[in-house]
Amino acid sequence: MNITCGAASLFGLAMLLCTASIAIAQSEPEVRRARPIDEPPVRRAVPADESIDKVLRSLKEDVSEPSPGETEGADQRQLDYANGLFARKLYDLAIPEYQKYLDDYPGRAGRANAYFSLGECYRNLHRDSNARTNLQKVLTEYGDSEFAGPAAFALAEMAFTDKDYATALPLFHRSAAKSKESAVALSARYFEARCLEALGKKDEAGDIYAQVAEVGNPNPYREDARVTAASIFAARGKKLDALKQYEALANEASKPALKAECAVRGGLIALELVQADKGKMDKPMADRATALFQKGRTLPDAGKFRAIAQVGLRRLQFQTGQYSQLLADYRKELDKLPEAAQAEVLLLAANSERQLGHPKEADTLYRQITTKYPDHEEAKDAAYQQLINVYNSDPSALSAAVDQFLATNPTNERADQAKLLKAEALYKQLNYTDAASLYGELRASELSPRLRAEAAYKLGLCHVQTKNTPGVIEAFTYYLQTFPDTQQIPAALAQRALGYEQSKNYAAALTDLTIILAKYPRAHEREAALQLKALILGQQENTKGMVDTFRQLLKEFPRSSVAAQAQYYIGKTAFEAKDYKTALTALNTARQLNKEQYYTLASVRIILCEFYLKDRPALTKEVNNFMAESKNTTVAPEVLEWLGIEYYNEKNFQAAEKYLSALRKTDNAGKVKPDYLFYLGDAATKLKNLPEAEEAFAKYLQTAKDPAGKAKVLLTLGAVKISAHKPEEAQKIAEEIMVLQPEGRVNAEARLLAGEVQLERGNFDDAGKAFKGVALLYDDPAITPRALDKASVAFRQAGNAEEADRLSRELRERYPNYVSG
Repeated sequence: MNITCGAASLFGLAMLLCTASIAIAQSEPEVRRARPIDEPPVRRAVPADESIDKVLRSLKEDVSEPSPGETEGADQRQLDYANGLFARKLYDLAIPEYQKYLDDYPGRAGRANAYFSLGECYRNLHRDSNARTNLQKVLTEYGDSEFAGPAAFALAEMAFTDKDYATALPLFHRSAAKSKESAVALSARYFEARCLEALGKKDEAGDIYAQVAEVGNPNPYREDARVTAASIFAARGKKLDALKQYEALANEASKPALKAECAVRGGLIALELVQADKGKMDKPMADRATALFQKGRTLPDAGKFRAIAQVGLRRLQFQTGQYSQLLADYRKELDKLPEAAQAEVLLLAANSERQLGHPKEADTLYRQITTKYPDHEEAKDAAYQQLINVYNSDPSALSAAVDQFLATNPTNERADQAKLLKAEALYKQLNYTDAASLYGELRASELSPRLRAEAAYKLGLCHVQTKNTPGVIEAFTYYLQTFPDTQQIPAALAQRALGYEQSKNYAAALTDLTIILAKYPRAHEREAALQLKALILGQQENTKGMVDTFRQLLKEFPRSSVAAQAQYYIGKTAFEAKDYKTALTALNTARQLNKEQYYTLASVRIILCEFYLKDRPALTKEVNNFMAESKNTTVAPEVLEWLGIEYYNEKNFQAAEKYLSALRKTDNAGKVKPDYLFYLGDAATKLKNLPEAEEAFAKYLQTAKDPAGKAKVLLTLGAVKISAHKPEEAQKIAEEIMVLQPEGRVNAEARLLAGEVQLERGNFDDAGKAFKGVALLYDDPAITPRALDKASVAFRQAGNAEEADRLSRELRERYPNYVSG
């Protein structure tokens, strides 16, 4: 018989070795614990019916007789002979034959075969040093040969047996990459993961276990790989990856007990993921959790995991807000649960009653837990949950309840939680001083970092409410230093910046605001930070910085609640810079956005803008609207003066009187010259508004210094008095004028006024004499004809027609062109 033991048959031998390793792994209760084991010394494998001599003779005959059509050299016959001995497990006899081949036939193609088989012979004879030397030769000198993969696996298995995982790891990896037999590659990958796990490289191990688990059948490692991958992923926080493995195991595990366990473990992970994203419920994840718990509690041999699944379902109901359903379901199975599970389910039921707004029912269940399960953690939790129940239903009773709870000597953490609850109740009752005291105590508490952070933040808010500015700064400084990674950092910076602003530490305030704007571009406080920054820059008289910041605020928050304020300060700054057109736009927007706060402030400046631009139509409209809207605020006196005189010059006496009269009534009228009073009096006279005219002229006379000017105004006032039928006052005015101006035209006018007084009194003859006297005394074209005309009229009224006619003739002769007014 001709033995041809080539590469293919040696791969078969390698597979036998790998299969032996696999068999070793499978022989133990769990593949997870599989390790290559030391075998007893290999005895010479001699068939029972053959002697060694007979076997050797047979092999030599096979080698010496070439098969038909086949000629082989001595090197191949030597290799075949050694392989034949190896195949019959005559390792001690095969070793010298392989060595002879290697010594006698250098450079032949079968050297990789020879080194690998020689290594395996030594390995089976437990001569590990020689085995490693020859197997390493394969890797070093024939790394691309078909024997490299099996050689790497054999070396790796030896290192693994010695627990030299660091050496085994790269060898298993190389074997997996080089082996063409899928079984060898799979086994190498599995043990590569085992090495990584033993070396603490859990993440890499978990990924490879997951890959091994996905390989199709035959795959004796799948179940162990999934279990291990799931455990690693769960421990490393890769919950979705862990859930995937547990779900697969729940369907494909060989043992019902393992199926149930994995279903429940998967359900618990899904339960954690139901509301993992900022409190939002993941409905598909909740459905996955439900399915896993239902499977876990219904599978046979579920053991302790049946109760865990039932509790998990109740937790899921509570976590997803199914409080009514939980209360309807929990009693059906409560008595079948272990005592610890009963306590937890009752606690979930009590909390559900509280969530549904049933404080009495919740209190009953809490008391049942503390009475029936006093030594369980749930009893301690129930006592604390009772405080929350009181907080929600009757906050005024919480202080006493907390004091009673603290008297039971709870753990430090629970005591601190109760104090926090009491502080929250005091804060809710607006008792900020007492709340601040408790919040301050909790700085050194055993609360969780999240609750300590909340307490520290609330302490700052208490100081805000009590207007304790130094306390605000200190509290938020502590918060920022102690809890630098919380979501409330921008809010704390904003509150501290406001405290700094109130204490006029503008530089520190701007530093905090700049941090908010630079580091937290999406912070809720950004809008307020921009507003406060702009106002502080305004306080520092940095008007450009203020305007730029307000413009940035309007750009980022076009619908900002403080847009009116921003527009007002932009407009005010432009007004002060005499950029009246820009000011008009911004100020008008400000009062449109917030009429209550900015109508008057903006309108006063809008009016001045129109005044400085000399836009009389727009100014008139603004002033009219402002005078109608703002009864308690006056227009600038220079504006009223300008408008009044403008309209007076156009002989629009009604408009003139309106603005000049408003000017007279302002407290700031003294800022303009009193001349406007003359225009006001004259306009009022022409409009027959005699009281207004009288008051205007009288007020003017109080300030007039020039006798001539004063006399002229007196004349006009005298005429007004006559028109107002006040002859006595007109008489006094006439006399005063004659004193001021004893001669000249003004004196003549005063005498004419005296005549008008007599006419008003009905003394026509005296009036005629007075007018006639003026005509005799003065020869003035502006005075004399008027005096003659008035004298003629007066004498005629007195019944002295002769004198009246004579004076009329004189008037016609001397002033033929005179026309009586």
